[in-house]
Amino acid sequence: MRRDIRDEDLHDTLTSFYAIIAVDPLLAQYFEKVDMSIHMPRIVAFWSTLLFRTRSYSGNAFRPHLEMPGLTAEHFAFWVGSLESVVDESFAGPSASLMKEMAHRIAYSMQLRLGISPFEPFRATA
Repeated sequence: MRRDIRDEDLHDTLTSFYAIIAVDPLLAQYFEKVDMSIHMPRIVAFWSTLLFRTRSYSGNAFRPHLEMPGLTAEHFAFWVGSLESVVDESFAGPSASLMKEMAHRIAYSMQLRLGISPFEPFRATA
């Protein structure tokens, strides 16, 4: 039985996720010049703040995406699908579900802000 994701799981989970992204023909180009050893703590802090309200992230998560030309709904769909797969491999529970829901919300919001027609309609859960 899979347990729920915890704050201390975020680093390994996100490292696994970005390892998939780093070799994907669609998304790898956007991370070629990113030093993930420097960037990963910010990503972990971002998710920790969203999921566990640690307030460890400060910054603008949207800004870097403005510097990624050519993003499409397909990019966001793969990003969300890959994150969901990584989470589902190891975790089940309210925080794991929230992480997947937040990924959808983030993707939807970023697509709208970038002027991209979202890959799917966002559906808030009750």
